[in-house]
Amino acid sequence: MRVTTSGRLVDLVKQHLAVVAIDRVGPLIADGAITIDGRVGKINDAVEPGSILAAITLGESLVPEDVLLVVHFEDDDLVILDKPPAMHVHPLGEHRRGTLLNALLWHAGARPDRPWAAWRPRPAHRLDRGASGLIAIAKHAAVHDRLRGQLEDRSMHRRYRATVHGRIASDTGTIDQPLGRDPANDYRRAIVDEGQPAITHYWVIERTPTHSVVELELATGRTHQIRAHLASLGHPIVGDVLYGAALGTTDTIELRAIELQLNHRDRRLCCTA
Repeated sequence: MRVTTSGRLVDLVKQHLAVVAIDRVGPLIADGAITIDGRVGKINDAVEPGSILAAITLGESLVPEDVLLVVHFEDDDLVILDKPPAMHVHPLGEHRRGTLLNALLWHAGARPDRPWAAWRPRPAHRLDRGASGLIAIAKHAAVHDRLRGQLEDRSMHRRYRATVHGRIASDTGTIDQPLGRDPANDYRRAIVDEGQPAITHYWVIERTPTHSVVELELATGRTHQIRAHLASLGHPIVGDVLYGAALGTTDTIELRAIELQLNHRDRRLCCTA
């Protein structure tokens, strides 16, 4: 890759190399995996415009994959897309291929024999593997920081729709219960006294004899918040066997991110799916 800006090698690699974890960039360079104009680079080497960076070995690099993405918005700083169900956002454990980041690197111009891309995907928030819907991806670190700031000050608005088991009695409600790791299952979240504050607002939009369809908004963004909170009411999401659904798999659950609003380039951006 021919660089167009100057900077330290480690900073340029963090911006452009398709590595799985940003904290692996230093070790990757220290192992002699990156060259500058044909010579092995060091972390703090100054790189000038026009220099050519290349990867000798990619180790834990992410392989770009040609997967169709449904894009709702894109510009030079941000892409908002529709994640399908049964897809991890990040590589995790044995799931090194078929993730959203594999597809995004292809979208950004990387190829299996060319790991450099025009930009490095940085998901701004979580979306569980089994869930589907809208997710914001920053193309640059500064944009990612701004989006994370909107999550923290709650100016980013997210709305979800879920189908749950049973008939929820109240038309609307708020679940204000702290969430932490479940003592019985390290992967689950549960209502625990020492947990982090978690608030979920919901309203019922449809009922059948056996199920309810609800829409939800998050006042906080804890891991598995919607799933754990609905299960605490005795109404687990359809397909979510981790949280008590009778039938299902870990691949898909009836939870979808249907609206995303955020501030971007001096305007309020709203996407629906």
